[in-house]
Amino acid sequence: MSYKSTVMEPATSICDLSFEAYNKRQLYEVSAERNRERALNTKPAGNFVYNNNLWEPNEYEGFAVVSMLNENPDNEVLANRLAEIQKELQYNLQPTYAFYQLPAESFHQTVANTLSDDRFKQHILEAGLEKTYPSMIDDAFENIPQIEKEEPIRMKMAGLSIFGTAIGILGIFENEDDYNRITHFRSGFYSDHQLSQLDVKMTRPFIGHITLAYIEHILNKNQKDHLAVVINEINESLKFEENYFNISVTGLRRYHHLAHFIKQDNFPAHLL
Repeated sequence: MSYKSTVMEPATSICDLSFEAYNKRQLYEVSAERNRERALNTKPAGNFVYNNNLWEPNEYEGFAVVSMLNENPDNEVLANRLAEIQKELQYNLQPTYAFYQLPAESFHQTVANTLSDDRFKQHILEAGLEKTYPSMIDDAFENIPQIEKEEPIRMKMAGLSIFGTAIGILGIFENEDDYNRITHFRSGFYSDHQLSQLDVKMTRPFIGHITLAYIEHILNKNQKDHLAVVINEINESLKFEENYFNISVTGLRRYHHLAHFIKQDNFPAHLL
């Protein structure tokens, strides 16, 4: 998952961006100016702790509908490039104990958030619905009209972005239909009455991204400035590259912390 939502407005005030507004927003967020600004406002995520030269996850429980990078076909090139980027980050960023590099098997695109942390505990765990929740998600999937497409959605990775507590790579869409396939799914999913009764709602617009690292230590001014320099230097290379995330399927995952997304046999999937 990327970053924890703090949105408190009513669900009716949240909607996905238009195609044009979405791409404009993403390109702005990977700009050098924006990354310099964002770097100055970074803070620890609180998702992982560095103890005795080892990283330990903090509990953060929930369900989400995600597209895993390694479970969608033809993403080997992007996976290799992301591994290279992580090595660059690890080599260049200081101090090393301030940045938790996510494992490659966790790389994903969140297509729809459902319930996490306190809301997950309240509406799922305490209500005794964890075992039946996957079937409720399956019912919601069944009610979303299927779009017959042979080609996968192609999201072009535009560059790295610093977003508060994390570093991620953001995606844009060259084909408006690809973007609409995702927003169509989200509209149907969040319209499901059964899920709405559990307070499953859109808490933020769709943002195409893969989280690569969490910031887990307070950075001083020099370290923040250096972070922006490193990110912007990598972006200078990325702007000339053709890196695509091919998305064909999405599905339910369970997580106990933000580096491991569990798939069980009864968890539903949906073609996008």
